[in-house]
Amino acid sequence: MRAYGARPLLLGAALLGVVVVSALAVRESMRNTRERRAAAERTVRDYAMFASYLYSTRSYLSARERTLFQAYVSIHPSEPWIRSALPPVTALPVIPDTTERCGPTEKWPIYRFRLELPSHALTYAGGRPAPQIEAIIRDSIPKLADRRWIRGARFGYLFVEGAEGRETVAYAPAYDSADKLLAVYGYRSCYGVRDTSDYAAMYMVVRVLPPMVPGYVEEGARNAPDSGPGRSGPTPGHWPMGMPAESLLTLTVTDEADKTIYKAPKNGPSSDFYGMASLQFVGGTNYYVSLRPDIARLLVVGGIPHSRVPASLILLAGSIVLALAGFASLASEVRLVNSRRRFLANVSHELRTPLQQILMFVQLIRLGRTRTEEERERSLEIIERETHRLIALSNSVLAASKPEMQLTSGPVDVASVVKTAADFFTPLAEARKMRIELDVTEPSIARGDPGAVRQILINILDNAAKYGPIGQTITIGVRGEGKIVRLWVDDCGPGISASDREDVWKPFFRVGGTLDDSTGGAGLGLSIVRDLATAMDAAADLSETPGGGTRFTLTLHGSPNGGAP
Repeated sequence: MRAYGARPLLLGAALLGVVVVSALAVRESMRNTRERRAAAERTVRDYAMFASYLYSTRSYLSARERTLFQAYVSIHPSEPWIRSALPPVTALPVIPDTTERCGPTEKWPIYRFRLELPSHALTYAGGRPAPQIEAIIRDSIPKLADRRWIRGARFGYLFVEGAEGRETVAYAPAYDSADKLLAVYGYRSCYGVRDTSDYAAMYMVVRVLPPMVPGYVEEGARNAPDSGPGRSGPTPGHWPMGMPAESLLTLTVTDEADKTIYKAPKNGPSSDFYGMASLQFVGGTNYYVSLRPDIARLLVVGGIPHSRVPASLILLAGSIVLALAGFASLASEVRLVNSRRRFLANVSHELRTPLQQILMFVQLIRLGRTRTEEERERSLEIIERETHRLIALSNSVLAASKPEMQLTSGPVDVASVVKTAADFFTPLAEARKMRIELDVTEPSIARGDPGAVRQILINILDNAAKYGPIGQTITIGVRGEGKIVRLWVDDCGPGISASDREDVWKPFFRVGGTLDDSTGGAGLGLSIVRDLATAMDAAADLSETPGGGTRFTLTLHGSPNGGAP
């Protein structure tokens, strides 16, 4: 906190807060959308369920009209009977339901029956059913007639498989005053399997859904009905007797074996918004109502909410990207602060040592405490050397501060530059009891900038002197190798580990160094070397010498005008 101030911490906390708040907002938005959508879908399914109930109710009323008020008028199933007064089977009309569309009489003979209980005595009129159907009448009809829903409705239909395909056995029970089953009357029918006119009629007429939202136009319609002055036709969203069922829903009627016996429209779409109601005493039929998806959204105010996951995720992703960018900016700022602090500390440390040396020897000379002329000359040499060291340090800092290096490109006698740099560095090397050896072949002409080559070599020699042991031998070599000129410097120092060989080229990086070690330095020497080499289109590299030290290599392009061998 003291190093960077409260700003980075507060800004980081704010960015993290933005991400957290965005995540919570996205979560809440998605939860609300899911809840609203679930509630809307439940409402639509309730509409579908209510519609299926209305269809099953209308089907019950139609079947009741056919049976109790037409076929069974003479036996009055809703009234109690005594056994001796039960009417004969001929009391049923020859054609019990003249509205049924089963087929011509000669191809569709209608049998009538009376089944007495508990004797199971069967009496027929107008013919007999097939043996398998007669077995169903004798064995199954009495059980069905004694069930709860038949006792309530007083009639029933059973779908069976006959010789001509599927047909229906219509039946009505007769009870005594104690509600005990005395007999069952019935006849051959095709209601609900061949004759589905009641399903079609109620599908077209029965209004099962509430009025649509005004302005509804069926999707895919070319033109919406006009609703201007002088027009009496239907307006969008308003239809006489409600909207036609085929534009709203698909009605599917199945039997208890789940076999479809009626569907309208025939190729009508199905959806997740459906309801189902059963009518057990009419063949165990099930009435499925499947609402069209585009209609379903109009049954709920505001429609069915769409998923907001993509938009929510985009919002969250945007906040995360913003936070990452902010954190990256903070990290860059912290690195910059660290670099500046490290730079100032390194430069201060590097300046302090030579300045203390200069001050000490200047005071010795000014106070006349040098005992001999040789000691006085020695003090002046140290002052001169440390002054040169300060100048070199300031040059390094200035070079590192230049955004781009503008160098001249021309023929450079690398061997001559090496000798000059070695002569310049020899006093410092001798002061540390080091020796410089040259391994140079002439001529070695390369393309580059002589000042840059000299600065590179001075920086490398300075590093070798700082990190190498006292008394070491530093070797400088130059070779012309075809189209390139190679310059290398070998020292006897501790070497540079392979993991640090890329980092040492970065500004302010020092191998295992602290501000208090004896080597000093601002960590800029090799960074300047890499920049100068890049500006000359040369390559700088570090490797390990066979003896354990470090080899620096500078590879320059040969100059075509210099005739490098």
